[in-house]
Amino acid sequence: MRRAAAAGAVALSLALSGCGGDSEPSVAANVEGTEITSAQVNELYDVFARTDAGAESLQGAGGVKVDPAQIRATALSYRIKIAFIEYLAQREGVKVSDDATKDDVYDELAQIGSLKVSGYQGQDLKVAARIEAISKAIAAKLLPEVSVTKEELQKAYDERKDIVGKSFRATTGIAFMDSEQSALALKKELDKGTDFTRASDAAGDVVLAAQTVDINPITPIQADIIEAVRKLDPGKTSDPIRYDIGDVPVYAVLHQIKRKDLPALTLEEATPELKKIVIDHKRFLVFDDWLKKQYLTARIEVDKYYGKWNPTYQAVV
Repeated sequence: MRRAAAAGAVALSLALSGCGGDSEPSVAANVEGTEITSAQVNELYDVFARTDAGAESLQGAGGVKVDPAQIRATALSYRIKIAFIEYLAQREGVKVSDDATKDDVYDELAQIGSLKVSGYQGQDLKVAARIEAISKAIAAKLLPEVSVTKEELQKAYDERKDIVGKSFRATTGIAFMDSEQSALALKKELDKGTDFTRASDAAGDVVLAAQTVDINPITPIQADIIEAVRKLDPGKTSDPIRYDIGDVPVYAVLHQIKRKDLPALTLEEATPELKKIVIDHKRFLVFDDWLKKQYLTARIEVDKYYGKWNPTYQAVV
């Protein structure tokens, strides 16, 4: 009886101290000796939860409710992948330097359209760019010499009319306004010839975000914005474009500051860029196959609070 009472006291003590299996651990995972903390996982979870789409998913809007545990598992999977790529870079002797001069660019990109709505921050884009650079560097080491045939160049040319077709580069002011009335008022001011920055600054709090960006047909923003910019002449302003962010309507106003129209490229003119695309694709296939094999033998441990690490899916399940 005394032994049973002692065991019960120990179990109660563990439960109260937060050391039981159901309590959140301080370390969520270990990736080849690198610890990922629960605080790092929760940081990503909180960013998602603060977005309109995230809040709706967690609350079950539209009849579909997302389990918070699944969001945390996804966030942890993301952290694991970053840590593992960094580990592979170190193991393979690949060094990629971060360009601090691009920090402002990442911050500006994070404010554009769907990236902002999804909760992306400049640091997220910077990390993604670094991981891409590391992956390309390892791929180049795995496959240093790549041959490209005329047939492959022709195929790449035919498949990429967005790059080789008639193009443009446009410096465009984009302002997101809080109502259709404020958007129309800004358009009216811009139609008078007022400078975009001066007009958007003068509009005050009705401007949710405003920036000047360089846009071309393959800029990573909404297709309808690119099409609106394509049709705008220099000095002209678009009618307000409505976007529904959750239950809140937002109106985008586009002002064409300057643009340069570019003719379609011949196969010969496009060859340098197309050759790079073909080489990158071939290296990616080799790298992707190699990376899958690295995951299968990797030392990745996940605390059972979050689930189990599946090396085949490269995810916490």
